Amino acid sequence: MLIGYGIPPASVALVGGTWLTDDGGAALFDGRPARRARITRTGALAINITLAEAIVPGIIAVLGLNVPPGVLVTAAGASATTIRLPDGSVCAWLFPTGNALVSAVAVTIATVVTNVDVGEIAVFSAVEVGITDGWAVARFDSSLHNRTKGSQVNTVPGPTYRKLTATLSGRPTEVARKGGLAGTDWETVGVALSGRRRGCVVPQYRDMMTKAFDPVLAARTALYGYATQLPTVENISRQYFRGTLEFEEIPG
Repeated sequence: MLIGYGIPPASVALVGGTWLTDDGGAALFDGRPARRARITRTGALAINITLAEAIVPGIIAVLGLNVPPGVLVTAAGASATTIRLPDGSVCAWLFPTGNALVSAVAVTIATVVTNVDVGEIAVFSAVEVGITDGWAVARFDSSLHNRTKGSQVNTVPGPTYRKLTATLSGRPTEVARKGGLAGTDWETVGVALSGRRRGCVVPQYRDMMTKAFDPVLAARTALYGYATQLPTVENISRQYFRGTLEFEEIPG
C-alpha cells in the first residue's frame, strides 16, 4: 500500500487562464474537493504550485474536475488521464518516480473546456508499506432517513464516502521506529497524518499477474482524506511489529 502524507502550505499561479472565483485558487488546498476553484482557460492551462518546503513528490492528486474522462494531466514528470469514479466525480492521480527534491510543481491539464473547475490539488511525499490480506474498503452513505406516522420513509440525500481498514504486515524495528522506510518510519508517518492532516492511501495498484504498476487501478482505489486510526506499533515477536490503520475519504 502507498501512503501519501505531508502537504506543505502552497501558493498558486495560473498560466493560460484567469480565476473566475474570487479566492485566487485557495479552494485548491482547503481539504474540500467538492468546493471548486473555477478557471477561464485562455490557452494551454498550467497551474503552478509553489511549495513551502522542498519535497520529493510521490503522489499528486487532482480532484473534483469538470473535464471529461480521458484528458491528459501532467506534473513532476508524471502523467495520467482523467477517470470518472463510481460516485460521478472526475479525477487524475499521478505517481512521479523521480528522487529529486522540488519546491514547485506545475500541473498541466490538456483540455479544450473553456471554464475549468478544480476541487483540490494535493502534492504528497509517499512511502510504500506492506499490508496483510483481509484489508477492506467500505462505502458509507451519509443520507438521513426517517419514517412518517404512516411508516413512509423520507430521505435527505447525502454523499457517499469510503473507509479503509488495514493491518500493516510484520516489519522489524527499523521500519517501525528507526527510519527504515527511505528515511521515515511508521511512527513518523503517523505524526504526519495526525490532527486530521490530509493524506492519501492507495491499497491496490499492481496488476495481479505481471506485478506491473496499474495507474487506472491505483486511481480507482486511492482515497484522499485523513486517518481516523493512526498506524499502531504492535509487537508480534521480539523485534517485529505490525500495525492497524484506518483512513476515511473526503469525497469529491
